[in-house]
Amino acid sequence: MVLTKRQNDILIYLCCQRQYVTIKQLAVKFCVSPRTIQNDLTFIDSFLSDSKIIIDRKTSKGIKISAHESEISNLRRELNSLSFRTLDNSERSSIISLLLLCNPINTFDKLANACCVSRQTVVSAFQQVEEEFAGEGIEIYKIQGKGITVSGDENRIRKYFENKLFSLISDELIMNVVMENSELMKFDKTANEIMMLVENKLNVRFAEAEKIRLLLDYTLLRIDSCKVVSPCGVDSRYENLIDALSSYTYSIGDKAYICSLLMNAKITEQNSNNLKVYQDDMDEANIISMYLFDELQEIQPLDNNSKEYFIHGLTLHLRVAMYRIRNKIVIQNELLSQIKVSIPLIYEFTKKQLLKCEKRFNLEFDENEIAFIAMYIASAYEGSFKIKSKLTVLLVCSFGIATSSILKTRILQAIPECTIVGPLPERDAKDYLNKNEVNLIISTNDYQVSDIPAIVVNPLLYQEDVDFIKNRLFQLSYAMMCNHFIKSYVNCEKEEIKQTYMRNYVAREDIQIVESCRKWEDAIRLAARPLIDKGKLEQRYVNRMIEAVEQFGTYMVLVPETAFIHAGTEDGINENCTAILVLKNPIVFGNKNSKTVRNLVVLGVKNKNEDSLLKLIYIFENELNLLSLKSKTITKDIILNMHGLEG
Repeated sequence: MVLTKRQNDILIYLCCQRQYVTIKQLAVKFCVSPRTIQNDLTFIDSFLSDSKIIIDRKTSKGIKISAHESEISNLRRELNSLSFRTLDNSERSSIISLLLLCNPINTFDKLANACCVSRQTVVSAFQQVEEEFAGEGIEIYKIQGKGITVSGDENRIRKYFENKLFSLISDELIMNVVMENSELMKFDKTANEIMMLVENKLNVRFAEAEKIRLLLDYTLLRIDSCKVVSPCGVDSRYENLIDALSSYTYSIGDKAYICSLLMNAKITEQNSNNLKVYQDDMDEANIISMYLFDELQEIQPLDNNSKEYFIHGLTLHLRVAMYRIRNKIVIQNELLSQIKVSIPLIYEFTKKQLLKCEKRFNLEFDENEIAFIAMYIASAYEGSFKIKSKLTVLLVCSFGIATSSILKTRILQAIPECTIVGPLPERDAKDYLNKNEVNLIISTNDYQVSDIPAIVVNPLLYQEDVDFIKNRLFQLSYAMMCNHFIKSYVNCEKEEIKQTYMRNYVAREDIQIVESCRKWEDAIRLAARPLIDKGKLEQRYVNRMIEAVEQFGTYMVLVPETAFIHAGTEDGINENCTAILVLKNPIVFGNKNSKTVRNLVVLGVKNKNEDSLLKLIYIFENELNLLSLKSKTITKDIILNMHGLEG
């Protein structure tokens, strides 16, 4: 008997649970209806009928797997093989892609055997695989009488494997199939030796050791097949670590490549006592970590446990980052654009604080390193903020007790992190809102209250309702965090920013006031036009700003109805610049997490010492300024004289 992927995943999930799980919980987890879960469980019962494992069902409690621990363990191991389930098209394509990358020669028969399907099934799926490889600049050759092989730039091939690995490593079944049908593990011992050598050299431990080991396995496999990377321009960048690899006979280019993999890897804890450790706990990295924690503490208080975790983790990261900086090892943070767009306030805050550290410690953090550190700070800030600022949701339902009860139960399962009030009928909801603060209203009819966002849902709460609610709550939570961060930052930096005026950051001719724009993309183009005409920005910068909104959503709407839009420093900025577009009639901004926007601020930040974003946000978040910008009589002079001072 063969299980579907979902049935297989449900059974694996149940094997991992020690408590009873309800049908509703399974339905929410696997994004299907309770009826579908019931049908799947009936099939799973039949699948287990010849074993000593049963599904124990208890009224009001739910279900769980009942069997000896060893039998459950054996079942999990079998479920993570191809013995009892079939692969879907996506899984087959992933296995085929990895085997093409790992084996010097493949055949359709070998690929079919690995996937446990017919040769024709692999042939049918092969065009999609070829298209994906072509998109990465890698060619697939079918050689008569020999088999299938891949060819292309070695860096591209290794990078494609890395991307594939990182997206699939958590899928135990796929990784098992690939390891069983390739020589990927051939150099596992050497990979472990290199990892330990570098850990000792840098006094760190790698957080994702399995990923790093498999990347090294693949690199050594490619080297063994005489596939090497170019050594151009890499000799001095990794000099210290390359020296540490002197006992290995790899080319300089491949040693540098190995160093780049390891220097970009995440790290976790210090080496054990038998390894070389720093004797001075108050080293430079620790001092910077403590300084950053103290600055963050001014904005969002953190508890002692958070402090210890934050300083420990960031110190370990900074030791490696400082090693890279002082040895002129340049890294690329693939999340750089996303970080600058999705957490712009934290990024700017981190940049500003690190600038203060640079002179003291003779360092120069580039934007890639700043972005990595910003992720640590964002994690600590957002985690603490969410704990201390729970959103309140009011349920308004005009149906009977049974329907209201079902709605509340499903809402509680969908958003357990929120405080749920109700369900209340409309007449009681009005009284409640007069006395209490609510962040969101969820109703079964079109119940609207000014200044409080409202969502209309089906009384039975379908999956599309849940997705919409979660999306809206995320936006509300993000807006609250931004508002809190801005106000806290302003309070900490009062002396520095008290004389901040709009005219200090934008020229009169770079301000435009228009009636409206047809599309948000047109609004960005129009806002940037003065800076393009002056040669301060290039057209590709505008294109990249639009792409950022399309790709990452509307994170740049940091204060009500105001979007602060920018791209990267290498995307076409010739000098620091700012432009403002005010729309008398607001537009719907963005295709993902859309928001209403009437003010667009285009920022070009070439010099990392520039902190105009934080200063401009301070001006725009002033309520009097926001009211003025809504006025039909708004003028350029009024905008130029705006400041962040109260009154």
